Amino acid sequence: MGRPPSLTDEEILTRATNLFWKHGADSVSTRGLEAAIGLRAPALYRRFPSKHILLARSIDWYVDNVVQHRIRKMLHDAPDPVQGLYDFFTSTMAPHGKEQRLRGCLLANSASLADGQVPEVLDAIHRGWSVTDLAFQRQIERAQQAGQLDPDVEPAAVSQVLQLSLQGLLTFIRAGRTDLRPGIDATFQMLGFRSR
Repeated sequence: MGRPPSLTDEEILTRATNLFWKHGADSVSTRGLEAAIGLRAPALYRRFPSKHILLARSIDWYVDNVVQHRIRKMLHDAPDPVQGLYDFFTSTMAPHGKEQRLRGCLLANSASLADGQVPEVLDAIHRGWSVTDLAFQRQIERAQQAGQLDPDVEPAAVSQVLQLSLQGLLTFIRAGRTDLRPGIDATFQMLGFRSR
């Protein structure tokens, strides 16, 4: 009987990302990675030399596959820029798949953990936040062009306010809070976003 086919890096990252996202990197052990991925530690660490490198690559995978998908669906493809931003925020309160517990965001979850302070992991988190920041700025500019936001406000500053609000929202969500829509509404009103 031949050896089973080797897992691709994509398969490893998909499984590792799911584990880190669901449980938090600090709670994931080497034994847990072995069980979730289906590789023994020596084979896994030949491909990804440490847990922190695997976490950093998993964050990159998450941004490329989860965050970018949400950006395309809710921001780029939204006919109404403000509604798209609003949907981006409120969608964070929806469970992942059939799970009951809200996962929050891998970026926000990892940034608050000890493993998230390791330089290569922190670099990956910052890259992910930059992707969201750029998408928010473009959406804000669209809202200004559509007359839904004061044209004199600085898109980078508004994006930063949205990022700060989003990170707080995601922290509350990870802790099990679900009564957050009034705060989202107030944030959008205070920033001066107008509906079409």
